Order: sequence, then C-alpha cells, then structure tokens
Amino acid sequence: LNTGGRHCQLFGIPGTAVVQVTNLSSAVSSEQMRTLFGFLGDIEELRLYPPDNGPLSFSSKVCYIKYRDPSSVGVAQHLTNTVFVDRALIVVPCAEGDDAANGVVLCCTPFQHCENDRALLPPPSPTEKRPCLISYGS
Repeated sequence: LNTGGRHCQLFGIPGTAVVQVTNLSSAVSSEQMRTLFGFLGDIEELRLYPPDNGPLSFSSKVCYIKYRDPSSVGVAQHLTNTVFVDRALIVVPCAEGDDAANGVVLCCTPFQHCENDRALLPPPSPTEKRPCLISYGS
C-alpha cells in the first residue's frame, strides 16, 4: 500500500483504519453495527449497504467501518465467525481509495485485486473490471 492508497498488498493492509464486514443479515441496521463494533474502538465513519432506508430488498448486507485508530482493525477482525442475528460475520481489513472528482469511494480487501487506482474483484477475463464498493455522496 503506498501512501496514496493506490495498491493493495496480498497479505494484509498495514496502516489501514477500515474494515469490511460481509455476510450480514438483511435485518441488520447501522445502529446495531455501530453498537457492536463501537466496543472495539472509536468509529469515525460507518457505511451500511444497502442503507437502512433503501427502497430495495437484498438477502444480505455489507458494512464498512472506519476507526480513528488503525489498531482497532486487528481487534475487529476477531469478530470473524461471530454469529450476529443469523449469520457468521466475515471481517477483513480494507484499504481506502477514492475518486472524489467522480463522487466514488472504493475499497479493497486483501482478497481483491487493485489496479489503476481502482479496487477490483479478481476479473474472470482480462478485460472485465468491477469495483468492489461504489458510494455516491455521503
């Protein structure tokens, strides 16, 4: 990871203050996530997708949590496999990147490929590129 947040490393993301929490029940709210992960460190920002007030229904959700202190990321990872509501949580560190000019925020975990200032899932073909998180607005 360089200082611009442009490249991910395959085995961990040193210095990151962000975790990605996946395998969340569709019933989970931002408030519940803030309560659970707030015990592990001071949360600077929390984003739940799809949002609590979203018009569409999904079978699962994903949450991105940014701590004020990067050391909280290691502690938060210990919640992996903790059953919350009806699913076992998956918590991984996540490197931030953003494209402020286009209103896009991207995130890359150690299990994803980052290229050309974008966080990408491993592409099935050399030409396909898919952002792992896109957020418009705040």
